[in-house]
Amino acid sequence: MRSLLLVALWCVALALSSRAVASENDVAIVGATIIDVQNAGRSTVDRPNATIFIRNGVIAEVGDRGKIAIPRGTRVVVASGSYVVPGLIDGYGGMRSQNFADAYLYEGVTTVYVTRSPAGQDGEQSIANTTSGPRLIRGATISGYLPDGAVPATHPWTEHRLKDARKSADELISEIDHLADNDVRGLQVSFDVWPDQLDVIIGEARRRHLATIVEPAFTSYPYAIRAGIGALIRNDRYETALATPQDLLAYEDDPMGRGVASAYRDVCGTDLGSPILAALGGQLAQSHTALMPILSIEATADDVGAPNPWKSRSSAFVRPNDLDDPVDPKTGARPYLESHPDRRDALRTCAIHRQDIDGNLHRAGALYLAGSGTPAFGIMPGGGLHQELRLLQHIGLTPREALAAATSNFVDVFGWQDVGRIEVGRAGDLVVVGSDPRVDVSALDDIRTVVHDGRVINRKALLAAADRNHHGAK
Repeated sequence: MRSLLLVALWCVALALSSRAVASENDVAIVGATIIDVQNAGRSTVDRPNATIFIRNGVIAEVGDRGKIAIPRGTRVVVASGSYVVPGLIDGYGGMRSQNFADAYLYEGVTTVYVTRSPAGQDGEQSIANTTSGPRLIRGATISGYLPDGAVPATHPWTEHRLKDARKSADELISEIDHLADNDVRGLQVSFDVWPDQLDVIIGEARRRHLATIVEPAFTSYPYAIRAGIGALIRNDRYETALATPQDLLAYEDDPMGRGVASAYRDVCGTDLGSPILAALGGQLAQSHTALMPILSIEATADDVGAPNPWKSRSSAFVRPNDLDDPVDPKTGARPYLESHPDRRDALRTCAIHRQDIDGNLHRAGALYLAGSGTPAFGIMPGGGLHQELRLLQHIGLTPREALAAATSNFVDVFGWQDVGRIEVGRAGDLVVVGSDPRVDVSALDDIRTVVHDGRVINRKALLAAADRNHHGAK
């Protein structure tokens, strides 16, 4: 009996001794309030004066301060009086250079989803291989016809619809499996996918645990929602579901050409009390489909609620030629507006109306995801996501709901089990801020510490490197 007791005590002592000394990458955040971002930001079970212990890049323990044993040698970040949230996720960004990667990390964006798309479509044509940076989740475009995901350059698409060979179910499944086997974790379903094809794509994507987003034309938005698509992207696209049947036909036959104009006009004139808007909101509220409006695109391009991006901190990391159609750094002129001088007021009025429509959809119960649209129209890596969160708050999301749109909602919508929440077993991605993001999501600008994969990011070094790169380029 005595010998068994000695053996038991020895085992306990061995376990304690192995835990008493930190491994090389152990980090502890001590004293901050953990902000609850679950249930789309409706949960409020915050944890004040907490300790988060990260071992080998993974959250190992979460508990009250003083109740978690911190091994000797652990890097301890004392964050008393501060607030800690999961590392931010940009659901629609770009990765064009190491400077992009550094800008994202500097701004607390620890995960970026980038869709690789053919030229002329939403997404990026290339993705840079960086030596360090945020977690990169790759997406790919899938077409109902062409193997590279491209769509026709000729307009309208009548010939495409009638004469080009559609992919069979087997071909679609084979393509999706090939993408999944090559580290693609999401699919952007293109305009030219038909309802029966969409069913196949969604079914196989679920089997392979891939995220799905869509900009349909040959398939209607209500059908895509009913089929179980993960997210609808770009409010200037998904709000075309409010157009008249006649104008929808024109849009479906030419969604990247002249068919867009009439559907857009319908949206700009949609009454906020219209039954069709209420029906769309009701369908979204009863579904598992989220909206990713990418409000920053129109806000920046049309100068609606987005300040000159060159005044943001992220501008230190990029130059105008790194971005698409950038805002003029000196004058703040917006190229898209400048190219339509006769329509400036109409464009801005419609952009504001689109925001109001999204506000109605949110009040109806639609779930939101945050994507910046970087680098379109000069939207900055990192800073663009902060702008998107402010815009989501502007349309009616509470600060906590906006925060959930860039963190926990990706867990619920896309099933990402490695990021998005502060839980044991998830990646050690955290942002510590000095101001309370429950009061205003702009508090996320007050970054004190960024932790990515269990490493405390040296933000001052990132900024200094960016400054050297800029001076070296002059």
